[in-house]
Amino acid sequence: METRMKHYKTNILLLGIDAQSAEILLKSQAQKFGVEITENSHLLSIKAQESIRFHKFLKEVSALFGDKALFGQNLPQIALKLLQAKKLKLTTAESCTGGLLAYQFTQLSGASEIYDGGVISYANNIKEAWLNVDSQNLSKFGAVSEMVVGEMSKGALELSGADIALAASGIAGPHGGSTQKPVGTTFISVQQRGQKPKIARYLFKGNRKSCQKQTCQSAIMMLIREIIE
Repeated sequence: METRMKHYKTNILLLGIDAQSAEILLKSQAQKFGVEITENSHLLSIKAQESIRFHKFLKEVSALFGDKALFGQNLPQIALKLLQAKKLKLTTAESCTGGLLAYQFTQLSGASEIYDGGVISYANNIKEAWLNVDSQNLSKFGAVSEMVVGEMSKGALELSGADIALAASGIAGPHGGSTQKPVGTTFISVQQRGQKPKIARYLFKGNRKSCQKQTCQSAIMMLIREIIE
């Protein structure tokens, strides 16, 4: 009977260093400890067959990068652990992702400790009624805009008892784009209670599902940086 060999696995996020550069930096160390290291979006996937070598490598990474090295199964779990450590509650306000951002957290054990709830404000009238987004801003700037997504995160905080909010509004495609705002254009806001929103504009490539996935990944990265900073 064939016996499957056990593997020890985790992912590492190195803040301030892109995954490709991090892989190059750690390649020699990984070879030294007999660890497999591969780039996986924002993360480095780590795998080894020996527990001792695996954990020695992780200690080496921690020694090299200090609190810039974050460990977890995926980005949402890393964010969840940070929120738990800081005792912060999260809320979300979504348009283009239609609930996918909330699911990144609710799929994880321990989500009830850090996630208050969220609003899927797909239609403009829901953005107005539930999140108090200004109708004039919707008319002047459009639902996919810095002004509106900032009001979405503010509205989510006012609606909930959370400490921090994530909001996203974009054009996932394949239709709905324009010269000024092509398909993939997305605005994401992260905002702590009592503070102004921090907003970023992205232009994602790929199909509808890919744009939604990239929106979630980028939003969680913004959340992680906000918690660390």
